[in-house]
Amino acid sequence: MLFSELKSDSSDLSIDFYGYENCPPSYSFGPAIREHFVIHYITKGKGTFYYKNQEIPLSAGDLFLLKPNEVTFYQADQEDPWSYYWIGLSGNKASDYFKLSNFGLKAYLHHQEDLDTKPLGQQIIQLITKAESKVQTANKHLELLSLAYALLFEISSLCPNQTVQQLSQAEKICLECRHIIEKHYNIDNLSISTIADELNVNRSYLTTLFKKYHQLSPKEYLLHTRMKRAKQLLETTAEPIKVISYSVGYQDPLYFSKVFRDYYQISPRQCRKTLPLSYSD
Repeated sequence: MLFSELKSDSSDLSIDFYGYENCPPSYSFGPAIREHFVIHYITKGKGTFYYKNQEIPLSAGDLFLLKPNEVTFYQADQEDPWSYYWIGLSGNKASDYFKLSNFGLKAYLHHQEDLDTKPLGQQIIQLITKAESKVQTANKHLELLSLAYALLFEISSLCPNQTVQQLSQAEKICLECRHIIEKHYNIDNLSISTIADELNVNRSYLTTLFKKYHQLSPKEYLLHTRMKRAKQLLETTAEPIKVISYSVGYQDPLYFSKVFRDYYQISPRQCRKTLPLSYSD
């Protein structure tokens, strides 16, 4: 089941899909590349998870993780095939959240006497059970997201990634830069020079650091943030394009339209032409 109601290009975390699989002998998936993080919790049986040239045997109580843009393959045992629950997560902050744990780093987690994974499994089962429930309430989506955040918190608490527990000064600068962009992207005169001044660093130094940790420059990240928000507003509101332009930091709607076309290869009007709402610009 696709949980499209929760999926948003501008959200920190979204629940995209979930389910349960009772695998037949030797059932396999892949090699394939996913665009989401997909957590699997094994409830019975065993199998093998192939990740970065490793063959990792797993059994009941263990977890494994498919990560975006990485080739993965996994296969159920021939004699005692596994069954597992799975849940797909994405969002602007999903990668940051998974980096807080060794599970996010290694992509698997063995149940051990000194590392009890059963509470994690129960959280996953609880989340999926509630998501599949036919009982609908006004705040159900909020409840499911709270469970997803709680799950990631428990994972990071159970097996913390010690290498990221203490941020370096460079990482703190990059994190602050991201926060400023995400909070103030709608300000027309927001510039990388202004951000650098606020962080008390040289603009060139900030750009070098940001590229190192995020594979794009602060200027590119600002554009990315504005364009994703603009696309979301075009697809989900009937506001005039000039209002959307102002909302994402562009005082000139014509210039905004040019930038949007250059970024997505379609105009703002083309982006929303199938939207079943009435609007005028």
